[in-house]
Amino acid sequence: MTANRFGTARIRSSRRLRSSLFFLAAGVGIGGWAASLPLLSEKMDLDKSELGTVLLCFALGAIVLMINVGRYLDRLKSIHSVSLCGSIVFGLAIALVPYVESIWLLGLLIFLVGAAFGTLDVSMNTEASAVERSTGRHLMSSFHALFSIGNIIGAFLAGKAVAHGGTLYECLGGAGIIVLLAAFSTLLITKVPTQASSANPTSGATPSAPFTSSQRLLIVLFGAIGFLAFLAEGGLMDWTAIYMVDVLGASESRGAYAFATFAAAMAIGRLLGDRATQYLGHGNLLKFGGIICALSILTMLLAKSPTVTLVVLAFCGLGVANMIPAVFASAGHIGAHAAGRAMAIVTTMGYSGLLLGPALLGFVAQSSSLTVSLGLIMLAFALISVGTLYLSQRMKQHDAQHEQRDLVKAAGVTHAE
Repeated sequence: MTANRFGTARIRSSRRLRSSLFFLAAGVGIGGWAASLPLLSEKMDLDKSELGTVLLCFALGAIVLMINVGRYLDRLKSIHSVSLCGSIVFGLAIALVPYVESIWLLGLLIFLVGAAFGTLDVSMNTEASAVERSTGRHLMSSFHALFSIGNIIGAFLAGKAVAHGGTLYECLGGAGIIVLLAAFSTLLITKVPTQASSANPTSGATPSAPFTSSQRLLIVLFGAIGFLAFLAEGGLMDWTAIYMVDVLGASESRGAYAFATFAAAMAIGRLLGDRATQYLGHGNLLKFGGIICALSILTMLLAKSPTVTLVVLAFCGLGVANMIPAVFASAGHIGAHAAGRAMAIVTTMGYSGLLLGPALLGFVAQSSSLTVSLGLIMLAFALISVGTLYLSQRMKQHDAQHEQRDLVKAAGVTHAE
């Protein structure tokens, strides 16, 4: 009986559980939103350019808030309040989308959806990084696995709703309700140690302190890796199904398996990611993941087979799965006292690749060929592997300098005593 009460109390005060709920909520919301785009386009009678403009509103809202929210996170006693507000607005906003009739109001509302998601994304990743540092365990991949699982749940439920005669109201309304339920359920978890007390207790630095030149360089480098990883991930999600149908001559039903294969492999890879990080480290995960993905895409382009393409997408999903978790976890580690600012920089650079990359690849495909676009994705993965070699060296130097500063501070305290 006592053991059961202790276990229940531990679950209800778990900061990891609270963060997990936000990742799951964000994933369900994005999955439901993406799956409902065809219904939105039909309801509002949007052509491709108008739908592209709507998606651009989402991107602009997300980037504007990602750039600005990080500077405030490090000064707050509780990141939970920011994540809670972001998820509540996110859930309400996507649930209200079906009720908008004007395309101008739709653009404003989608900007709000993107802004709320951008706020939630930075804050939940910042708190996840703080949980990692306070526990001394690799956990970021499992958090992002929940986001991937949420994507699948959101898309699956929207698909089921449509199959049973549901409309945009049921699809986005249902996704919004799930987001809100997950958000409010975090209030049932009792107050846990704040970032200020657990994120970096020994550093002695204040959140407003500027980054050192070493920190600044590493944050930008990880942001560049995040940009390439997100660009490649978004490109594979958006264009491989079209490649199978238009270039390889596969049926549309078979082409639909492209995204499912890639997304499922990513979810599996992230579920295994924390254990892999424990054995390999973030640098090796980035390096080997880039090599696996680059060689897999090269095989796909040379084989020109739908079956080989599906196998390749499974390998790519496993290879890319833990790139972004590794980038975000490393950014939080480097940022230390100002993890929110570091996370804001890296997420902004990274999501710029996800939001702009597929459009850029589409332009390349239009002016040359889809094969060339996929070749650029292969190049992006190769650059990640090569860039990680230099990044690993800089990380070792940074960690050595950090340890030396801690020793000097400890010696000073001992001398003073």
